[in-house]
Amino acid sequence: MFRYYLIATAIVIAIGSLVYARRVTAPDLQISAQPTGTPTVGTRTSAAPATPRPFTGQGPWVLSALPGCFDEQSRVRGPLRDLRAELPPAADRITPGTVLHAGDCTVIVRARDLWVDRGADRLRVPPDAALYRVAGRLTLTVRTGRTVEIRRY
Repeated sequence: MFRYYLIATAIVIAIGSLVYARRVTAPDLQISAQPTGTPTVGTRTSAAPATPRPFTGQGPWVLSALPGCFDEQSRVRGPLRDLRAELPPAADRITPGTVLHAGDCTVIVRARDLWVDRGADRLRVPPDAALYRVAGRLTLTVRTGRTVEIRRY
């Protein structure tokens, strides 16, 4: 009995789908219009001047997006337990509150994130970010949960 009910339900659904699909299809409309007006030859409109918009964004990629200020040498990303040995020593961390200048960029080191300004552009490396000076070069670490990304500049 239940088997016949399922078969009947399937048939009703199939027929209903076909009817619905037939009604929903787009009609065969054709649009035609004759052009009106007189074309003008030799008239040019000047393009509106582009207004510079500030570049904003956030992510561990921020310093790498500014090649005029930073030159990424290497990048590694993975589980914190696997990369713990590659983290710089805590003593090499740049103290929060420090302001660094590189090219035309200004980096503001904060306790858990970094802000980078370049003219009107303003970018952020979100928490948990830390900046280190190791052997005269910068190393950025960004921890997200159990994952760490290490970028060397």
